[in-house]
Amino acid sequence: MTGGRGNITPIYNLILPLTAALLLAGCGVYSFTGRGVGGIKTIAIEPFENRTSEYGVRDQLSDALIGKLLSDKTLTLTSPGAADAILKGVIVSVDDRPLTFSSSEVVTENQVIITIEVSLTKSGAVEPVWQARLSGDGSYPYRTGSMEERDQGIKLALDRLVQDLINRLTSDW
Repeated sequence: MTGGRGNITPIYNLILPLTAALLLAGCGVYSFTGRGVGGIKTIAIEPFENRTSEYGVRDQLSDALIGKLLSDKTLTLTSPGAADAILKGVIVSVDDRPLTFSSSEVVTENQVIITIEVSLTKSGAVEPVWQARLSGDGSYPYRTGSMEERDQGIKLALDRLVQDLINRLTSDW
């Protein structure tokens, strides 16, 4: 590359490898794999307290959380005596609200929102490592007002809530 500016090829020969090396060095350390909060590798889950009148939601939440932890495999489930940390939680609310309406102002879709409060405490510690208030939402068609329709929304809300909780348990950034 000559022209009226002189020979600038040696600059490119120096800048290009240097830039590539800097980019690779920066990316080589970062990972999308979570390592867990504070080096916690094993966890026990206490049964959640249910402060709502929603029957069965506690069992559904427990099943979804345990299933997700088992499939995720970042943390190992164990008994409270053998765990690095214990997860405790309270189901605070299960709320329904209209989401969409028809042109004649009739509800066509509802949304259920499930809110929990959780804390993660290292074994033997008094203060939690972290505490959070999390919500998950799920929409469902409102055609007949049947429980089957609403159950779709509850399942979706629990799936989202559990995914958010797992992300917080398994990430350290």
